[in-house]
Amino acid sequence: MSKSRYRTSGPDRKEDLAAISGRAEITNARVHKFFVAVAFDRQNLASVTGNELFFRRCSFIESDLRLATLDGCSFIRCDFEGVNLRGASLRHAGFAGCSFRDADLRDADLTGVRITFAGSRNDPNRKASSLLGAMLDRAVLTDAEIEAEAWPMP
Repeated sequence: MSKSRYRTSGPDRKEDLAAISGRAEITNARVHKFFVAVAFDRQNLASVTGNELFFRRCSFIESDLRLATLDGCSFIRCDFEGVNLRGASLRHAGFAGCSFRDADLRDADLTGVRITFAGSRNDPNRKASSLLGAMLDRAVLTDAEIEAEAWPMP
C-alpha cells in the first residue's frame, strides 16, 4: 500500500487521531502530531518519516520500523516489544515508561535520546522503561540519557 490509511496533515486533526483505535497501517507516509492508544502491531512502517510526533500508550509490537525517521518524537508508555528499528533515526526522541523487550536497535541513531521512567517517584503507577533483550550493536548513543529498569545481557 503506497498511501497512509490515516492522513494527519494538520493540528486540527488532533481529535481525529485521539479517536483512532484498533489497527493502523502507515506505509511510506509523512505523519504529524498526536497518537493515543493506537496499535501499530505487526505493521510494515519501514522508512516512515515523522518528526516531533507524540505517542501515548501506543503499541508497535513486532512492527518493521527499519530506516524510519522519528526525530524529536515523544513516546509515553509505549510497547516496542520485538520491533525492528535497525538503522532508524530517533535523534533527540524521548521514551518514558516504554518497553523495548527483544527490540532490534542495531545501527539506530539514538543521539540525544532520553529513556526514562514514566511518572514521579511517588506515583504508585510509575512505570520503568525496559531494554531487556534489546540489541544495541553499533547504535549511536552520543549524549543519550538512559534510566532503565532492565538492560540487555551479553
